Amino acid sequence: MVQLSFRTRAFCWICGWGASGAPTPETISMTVPNIATKTTGKVQTDLLDFDPNNPRLAEDGIKNPTESQIIIALAEMADLSEVVESIAANGYIDIEPIIVQRIGDRFRVLEGNRRLAAIRILQQPSLAKGTGISVPEISKEHLKTLKEVTVYAVANPDQARDFIGFKHINGPHKWDAIAKARFAADWYKRESAKGVTIAKIARRLGDKHDTVVRLVNGMFVLDQAEEEKIYDVKDRYPGKRFAFSHLYTALTRPGYREFLGLPEEWRDDDPVPNPVPGDHLDNLKKVLLWLYGSKSDNVKPVVNSQNPDIKNLAAVLSNTRARTIMMLRNDLSEAYKQIEGKGARFEAALVNARQEAETAMSQIIRVRPLRLHSS
Repeated sequence: MVQLSFRTRAFCWICGWGASGAPTPETISMTVPNIATKTTGKVQTDLLDFDPNNPRLAEDGIKNPTESQIIIALAEMADLSEVVESIAANGYIDIEPIIVQRIGDRFRVLEGNRRLAAIRILQQPSLAKGTGISVPEISKEHLKTLKEVTVYAVANPDQARDFIGFKHINGPHKWDAIAKARFAADWYKRESAKGVTIAKIARRLGDKHDTVVRLVNGMFVLDQAEEEKIYDVKDRYPGKRFAFSHLYTALTRPGYREFLGLPEEWRDDDPVPNPVPGDHLDNLKKVLLWLYGSKSDNVKPVVNSQNPDIKNLAAVLSNTRARTIMMLRNDLSEAYKQIEGKGARFEAALVNARQEAETAMSQIIRVRPLRLHSS
């Protein structure tokens, strides 16, 4: 055990105290438990820190977020108000351990950030500012249940990855698409040099190979756009949630891939970072503006729904005349009219046939003979 003792003012960065209230001479003492790796134990919640690399933060592209920013982000995308209400009404039900990594004398929460956010808000209601959450009354008895929780300790995030991935990608508490993509892409980047393939990751996550490939491919394209500073997710048109599925769905269509200079075999190979050739980055910027718009340039997205806008824009990009009008006038409806006249049905049928053929071929390529193992 390690005994910590410090004044309230020194503790304010952890839980938000001291910013509005006068500091007191009280001394807070906490015992840092020595929890062995891959075992459970009790930890005071004041010793828990949010994970700044939580995949849920990927949507807003938050780098080095503050505790307040993390709580606001979780409130916007993770039904945090429901957890706050439940804990206030019932107290903290300490059934499922929070997964943590010890860093110095503190514990980083790798799984359970939503629960930690609810605990922080109930302990310090001022942290609910900007979340839209009305903090309910909580009894003294229920407040006592927030002081200490059960945790499961791991040495590093890798040890928790399989459980967290299954739970949030194909399990009972699913993340949205961009959080899933960030988790899978980061895993693949860290482990691919050790021989870990997308197929292995998909099996360990309990998901389909094709789904994980699409997610990681989309994330690598988005990462490239942000690293090259040609698009920033936070700059999307106001009022629009970041529909990551628009991007990874678009990349399954030949029209977008040809426009971005991606080769035919791109979907069949394991993903690689920075897949778009340098001489096609301007086209990548156009695609992202068409999908998501821009707040700073006051550009509205032309894609408002996957069906039919994603499909129609793919057809436009496959037609020379329609593509030229789209690039000049930024008007999907007008551009699509160029292929709606004579032969429109035939051309659309060709595009759809090609799409279906590619899908069928990808499935054939991935089929492997089953091997029977003796029990």
